[in-house]
Amino acid sequence: MRSIWDKLGLYPILVLSCALLTLGSCRSTLLTRAPSPGDMAVAIKSAMIDPFKGVDHDRFTRYSAAMTVVNHRVKPATAAAGKRSLTLEDCRSTALANNLELQVARVDELTKAAIEYSNKTRMLPHFLFSGDLSQRDNPPYSFSDVLGREGMTPEPASGGTGVTNYSVSHERSTWRYVLETRWSPTDAALAYYVSKSSINDRLKAHYHKVRVAQKLVAVVDSSFMRLLSIQHALALAEALVASRASVADKMKRAYERNLVGMSEFNRARQDEIRARRLLGRARTEHEKQRNILASAMGLSPEYCVDGGFLVVGELSAPRFDAPLCDIEMRAVQNRPEAFEAGLNHLTSLNDLKRTMVKYLPKVSGFWRYTRDKDRFLYNKDWKEVGCAIYFDLVDWLANVKESQAARSNAVKTEREIGTVALGITSQARLAALQYFDALDEFKSTEEALASTREVVRVATHRAAKDDLERLALEESKADLYQDQIARVRALGEVNALLAELHGAMGTNYSEPPPRYAATH
Repeated sequence: MRSIWDKLGLYPILVLSCALLTLGSCRSTLLTRAPSPGDMAVAIKSAMIDPFKGVDHDRFTRYSAAMTVVNHRVKPATAAAGKRSLTLEDCRSTALANNLELQVARVDELTKAAIEYSNKTRMLPHFLFSGDLSQRDNPPYSFSDVLGREGMTPEPASGGTGVTNYSVSHERSTWRYVLETRWSPTDAALAYYVSKSSINDRLKAHYHKVRVAQKLVAVVDSSFMRLLSIQHALALAEALVASRASVADKMKRAYERNLVGMSEFNRARQDEIRARRLLGRARTEHEKQRNILASAMGLSPEYCVDGGFLVVGELSAPRFDAPLCDIEMRAVQNRPEAFEAGLNHLTSLNDLKRTMVKYLPKVSGFWRYTRDKDRFLYNKDWKEVGCAIYFDLVDWLANVKESQAARSNAVKTEREIGTVALGITSQARLAALQYFDALDEFKSTEEALASTREVVRVATHRAAKDDLERLALEESKADLYQDQIARVRALGEVNALLAELHGAMGTNYSEPPPRYAATH
């Protein structure tokens, strides 16, 4: 645990204090106290040293959850990214490095790779070595080995029995060693189809990891664009509130002098109230997007220690445009879910082929070397080569229904490929429609902003005539602030929805599959 504090560059007490403040602000009742790194290390070490020792699972879970909060919710931006002002690339790289769900997906891919290797080795011949210490009966004499007189028991006083060879005895306790190699083509065929399915499982884990990364990048990009637009809009919103308040105050004096009517005065007051509400919503949305982005990156959303971060970048109008049918086809071709569905179908076919192999009798060839330590034996070692064939009727009958189930599962997975493809196209079309609607909204805000600027220009030329004209000029400038806010927010929203569209199409992140990634 010491390496965590070294990366943070802070004292443990300071960081744990921030954890308590963060947890307290969330009104969490899970933890009664913040754990120390020493307690966590002792719990983990005791579980590793003595795996048969009872573990306090509740205490262990509490410590694990608390340390996760400390590492992923209290960690300042300077510790993870090295700076407070984060660009879009900084946010992406930090999220891809720190996101816990993506780390779980990576570990799952490694697990599937190990299982794949294990299943492949099952196709190889089996090498067996055994040794046993056995205790035998100790008869004084063995039976005759003369043909036709095997069961006769010799008597010392009699003769002419035809017995010509007797063994003296056997050791009561002797060791026997057996070295054997065995290989079954039936078992190898079964293991072959299992290994092909395990390759598919590893590829599925890879594509699942890619999809997790695509969703993560979409969340990071969309929240970054929204947060960037809100940061620009906050200054404009504060200027709008000040301008509306000034207009309302001057409108009040004009109304007292009977220069304006009640409706103009009431409209100015309502505009001031709406401007303050707009500023409040902008601040709330700012904190919301900071929390979403910080959660994706594993950072603190608050200004805890030096963890407050800002996003920097340029907002520009997007130029992406494509027909809906092309967007749907690109989504089907790039989304990992389509590949996963295809791999599920191939795995179901492997299961069906495996049940077909199980209809055959099991054949095993073997070579065996045996060494018996009995000191009374003349030949103490011998070799055997043979072939064993057996057929189990109960297994055969059970495999009939298993084969039917595998055939039905193959049909189901084939249908699921189409179902997944239709679902992907529906998600891509919905995301595209939302993006195009936001794009139209952005264009309309640009037109409204251009119109307001023209009004301000005209009002500027007429402002020298009287007080009402100057009041109209100030009011038009406030309208200009409001239209600028609307344009910036619309620009951030259209870029955010474009990022979500790229996530729906699966074009925002890609990673090459393993080198053997052929269809199995």
